[in-house]
Amino acid sequence: MKLKFSITKYHFIQSIIAGLAITLIILIGESFSNNVINAAIGSSVALVFLHPKNKQNNFKSLIGGNFIAIVSFLFLYFIFSIFSQELFITINDKDFHIFSGISLTLCLLLMSISDTEHIPAAGTSIGLSVNKFDPTLIVFIFISIFILYLLRVIAHKYGKNLF
Repeated sequence: MKLKFSITKYHFIQSIIAGLAITLIILIGESFSNNVINAAIGSSVALVFLHPKNKQNNFKSLIGGNFIAIVSFLFLYFIFSIFSQELFITINDKDFHIFSGISLTLCLLLMSISDTEHIPAAGTSIGLSVNKFDPTLIVFIFISIFILYLLRVIAHKYGKNLF
């Protein structure tokens, strides 16, 4: 079987812009973001620039999916707070974040029901749940995703799907 591939200027341009975008986003959130949030946003950056015409990159999915992830987290955070429930359980001296799993489950359910699937946004719900609640982080996510959406508009117009 012969492998077929080609490298075009789009591979270089879109990869460089994606790298610059995630670097800028990570630098902006350096003091308050966490690795899980950075990975979730980085996955969105990759999807936007590798496959700009993908349905998951439209406004409804990119913005809506992240909005659902944040709302899922906030809803569960509120529920857990009402009952003074810890966000983790301890088994054999190891902490397991049950909150993260529940948050992801609710996020996926709501994204699928509302047709706002943006798979990398599922990581946003986990990223919010692994650290202490910080409203600044939520603002950072929204700003990052809106910037990414603006870049997506440009990538959709001038870029090419790379796979």
